[in-house]
Amino acid sequence: MGWNSWNSGIALSDKNIRATIDAMVASGMRDAGYRYVNLDAGWAAPTRDSQGNLRADPGRFPGGIAALAQYAHDRGMYLGLYSSPYNQVCGQTTRNASLGHEIADARTFAAWGVDYLKYDWCRNDADLGDQVRAFTAMRDALRASGRHIIYSINPHSSADPAADAGYDWSTVADMTRNNGDLIPLWQNTFFTVQTYGYSTSSYLGILDQLQAAAPLAARSRPGYWNDPDMLVVGVPIARFFGVQLSNTPDFALPDKLTPDQTRQLASGVPLTPDAIARLGDLQEGLTSDEQRSHFSLWAMLAAPLLAGNDVRAMTEQTRALLTNSEVVAIDQDALVAQATPLPGDDRVLTKPLADGALAVALINRGSLPTTIETSLTALGLRSRQCYQVRDLWAHAGGTTTDRVAGRDIPAHGVALLKLTRC
Repeated sequence: MGWNSWNSGIALSDKNIRATIDAMVASGMRDAGYRYVNLDAGWAAPTRDSQGNLRADPGRFPGGIAALAQYAHDRGMYLGLYSSPYNQVCGQTTRNASLGHEIADARTFAAWGVDYLKYDWCRNDADLGDQVRAFTAMRDALRASGRHIIYSINPHSSADPAADAGYDWSTVADMTRNNGDLIPLWQNTFFTVQTYGYSTSSYLGILDQLQAAAPLAARSRPGYWNDPDMLVVGVPIARFFGVQLSNTPDFALPDKLTPDQTRQLASGVPLTPDAIARLGDLQEGLTSDEQRSHFSLWAMLAAPLLAGNDVRAMTEQTRALLTNSEVVAIDQDALVAQATPLPGDDRVLTKPLADGALAVALINRGSLPTTIETSLTALGLRSRQCYQVRDLWAHAGGTTTDRVAGRDIPAHGVALLKLTRC
């Protein structure tokens, strides 16, 4: 659990990251479990030092990364960095990456006191074998560095259909991205991006990522996590696309895109004509109900919870959502079991918990409020046995010996329940 800088749109600098750490402590996020503060692309200097070592951008991080990591550690937090198995990081031609420098860079990260590495595939001219060699090289370098560093990889962007999440990366990394980038939309019904000369759905909505995660459930286990991407709770869609527009979060981003910015985005990220025409309709992104559903579903997936909003200026609603201890506990359960849908009913997800309880999510995929009901038998439980039913958002509950229901679930809403034997 933690925070990643990319979607937030804040300028990467020592001052801003220290302020983010302070905000996570003051807001209760740290105590809720959000302890990793991860700097995405843009932290490194354009060139290495005279010895060939990575260095932080001296204008943004005049004190270096080691001092920033110590600042995090002194406050009970951890620091993460970003790199790529390429000669540059994604979308930023002037930023160094780690191809051919794996051993040296891993030693540098360890010497700085870094606790987490996001390693992002940034090219399409390679096959699965190239990916396995590249990601394994950094894995081995990190293991030899003398410091425990969480290793998070994103194998997407390759044109090889055998690559990406189709390969079991659980022997290579601690966590692996399931699919393309999560977008602040309930479902991406039209937002196709023309990439590398072919059409790919590289932006996925909440339901799209849920579907992409389903075939990977068996891989999730203690010590390994499927990653449906960082959270977009509290991230306006204009801010999300403002980052894509610039390819670096180094400027103040708006909460709404102007017509000028929409045109710039269309040229910077080659969208289909339909997507460009409809972009103005997407200004609000996720509704409050959809954000609650998003967080509930990521908890059911046992996903890494990496907030992506600007925590220095988040609303109380966003803070309360991210720090709901009962929902966080479902995500952080020791079994690390990924929820699976009931056979024939994708509105109902179930997730076994380490204490013998069962978490149940009832998903309203429709556009009108509805009631979703199921039986204990359908959930794999004994009928006529008494179960306590706890609503993890209402913080209230009752008992049942037969049926379980979520009543008046709003459009795109989720009822999140915990069932425990009486």
